[in-house]
Amino acid sequence: MPGGAHPPMTPRRKFTADCVVGRLVEAQFESLPAVEDVSAFQTAMGTAFAKAGPGAIVCADWRSADLLAPQVAEALIELLKRGNRHLDRSAILLSETHATFSLQVERLVRQATNPARRTFRSPNRMLIWLAEVLRPDELFRAQSFLGGLTDEAGS
Repeated sequence: MPGGAHPPMTPRRKFTADCVVGRLVEAQFESLPAVEDVSAFQTAMGTAFAKAGPGAIVCADWRSADLLAPQVAEALIELLKRGNRHLDRSAILLSETHATFSLQVERLVRQATNPARRTFRSPNRMLIWLAEVLRPDELFRAQSFLGGLTDEAGS
């Protein structure tokens, strides 16, 4: 898409995954209602990882998502585990207002058993952590993907 924009999410497309710049894999989802949706998300992530090459850096924005069904959560754990070998670092941004979903994702990340995966509720803190391994063009893209920097307190 022009300017590296993501394809829009539609009623049938509730997620995006792409590599627009360097090693940065951008992933976003609003809902994954069924295991089949996790499989489709995994396919999209695989394509993005192939574009990024070895040592991918994942910048995920899951702030719009809500609680996952148990079977979907289990499938998502497997997706995260399969992705472990492709990445150097993975950051997932969660909403400050969806506490139950955030706790669920934190459990999934722990069960994926990769210390290079972290969750955040602050976009600024997430970008600071990612900046340790991103090139300037990748960092600029990550900031754009997350909606830019904010003036949040304590960041």
